[in-house]
Amino acid sequence: MKHKTYKLDPAIEKQLFATPSELDARVQELLDNPSQIAPFMDFRVDWSFKYILGHEEAMIKLLNDILPVHVDTLEYLPNEIPVRSEKEKRAVFDVICTNKTTKEKFLCEMQRLPESDMDDRLLFYGCSLIQKQIKRKDKKYILNTVYVICVADYERAHPTPVPADDFLFKYRLRDERWPEDVMTTKLQFYYLELPRFQKGWEAAQTNAERWCYLFRNLYKFAGVPRDASDFEPIFEIARTEQFEEEQLKVYLNAMVTDYEKLVIGEYHEQKGFKEGLEQGRAEGREQGRAEGGKERALNSARNMLARGYEVSEIAEVTELTPEEINALQQ
Repeated sequence: MKHKTYKLDPAIEKQLFATPSELDARVQELLDNPSQIAPFMDFRVDWSFKYILGHEEAMIKLLNDILPVHVDTLEYLPNEIPVRSEKEKRAVFDVICTNKTTKEKFLCEMQRLPESDMDDRLLFYGCSLIQKQIKRKDKKYILNTVYVICVADYERAHPTPVPADDFLFKYRLRDERWPEDVMTTKLQFYYLELPRFQKGWEAAQTNAERWCYLFRNLYKFAGVPRDASDFEPIFEIARTEQFEEEQLKVYLNAMVTDYEKLVIGEYHEQKGFKEGLEQGRAEGREQGRAEGGKERALNSARNMLARGYEVSEIAEVTELTPEEINALQQ
């Protein structure tokens, strides 16, 4: 089936196919004009998310505000689980830590755009953390609870209508007929769907609501609000003026790169290329070939390699094979 294609607006096209030097120029322009840099980081940027929640005080507050737990101290864990063979899929996490007292494990992920495999990915992550708890010499299967939190900057599809103002969804293994009959609580999933929270900061009544607002709007604050109360440490951690130039440059680079990825996904979504993000990517690939042919796809792949994209991501966007992409690195 041949899909309809669209002519990209020049401004959008520049963002979609910006060269590394153009991205560097954007960052340098911000560094040269500090007044254009927001006082606080954008929490949804991958680097910011890991940086802020990499502070124990911030992570403990999030966990205590969102989950039915009490955490005093945390131990951060490596964000990649070792695999036994090259055939196994590696699990790479955003933020992962364990409760030093009770040994519960917490995995927190930020997702800006919907992905068709997101639920499966989170299940894979959670099961990886379950499976690694049992050693060969263990005689019994005694597990510590694993909590998987996904901060989603989009509304997920639900099989039945849910109240418009519900934004926190909790999942565990239950009997289909009697939901109160819980098989186990050792693996739990929490989705925080940010767009579902439509209130302002002042109208937020719970800390879960305040977190929901901060994840989306932290960078919009001009200063710490008077009623920030126990959220003040989060604001202080997220201040951009505290960074030395090199660290600020790291954040700005991450920000413009994340924004560019977001523009690609949202542009195709808004143009109706897809039923879900995967369809949009497929349409984008067809459009790219129609408008520039394989050479255009190769040029895009070179730019994406230079900006640190994974080969699998480049293959999805350009429709080039992994072999063609790897050849560009030689």
